[in-house]
Amino acid sequence: LYEISRRRELGIDSSWGHAFAAHRSRSIGAIALLGAMLSGLFIAWLFSAWLIYRLLLGLGPDVSAAEFLRAVLTTFDGWMMIVIGNSVGLLFAVLAFSISVIAFPLIIDRHVDAPTAIRTSIAAVEANPRVMMIWGLMVTGLLVLGCLPVLVGLVVIMPVLGHATWHLYRKVVER
Repeated sequence: LYEISRRRELGIDSSWGHAFAAHRSRSIGAIALLGAMLSGLFIAWLFSAWLIYRLLLGLGPDVSAAEFLRAVLTTFDGWMMIVIGNSVGLLFAVLAFSISVIAFPLIIDRHVDAPTAIRTSIAAVEANPRVMMIWGLMVTGLLVLGCLPVLVGLVVIMPVLGHATWHLYRKVVER
């Protein structure tokens, strides 16, 4: 989607076929590396959630949904799991957002390496914390909205977010 936005901005052919041509881009290595890094971050996020659950509740695998909900909602350990889990999740979300909000469009536009794109993305978040926080909340809200109608809304939301993120990148990173 970023490639289509880039091509529209340059006034060249921006048909949907170009969205699938990214795998032939000279930046594919940096894109794959950044994707692998974010996948690793996601695995660490899942592991931390599992660890928090095991340390605080530690319910067996044969627990029923009712028992699980009772333990989570009516015990001190359950509430601690909610608070700590959401706090740790927020930290992971802020890190993932900071690493990638500008990085992917920058890699596609300027063919920089992944570390340069990550540093630039983090610097953009540090330089514009209020704008980036609002953008992150808007992305979250729109993705939740898109998921409500059995994920069908994502067909509309994802292209809009992709194009809007390209414009955010253009406003934040100088040419």
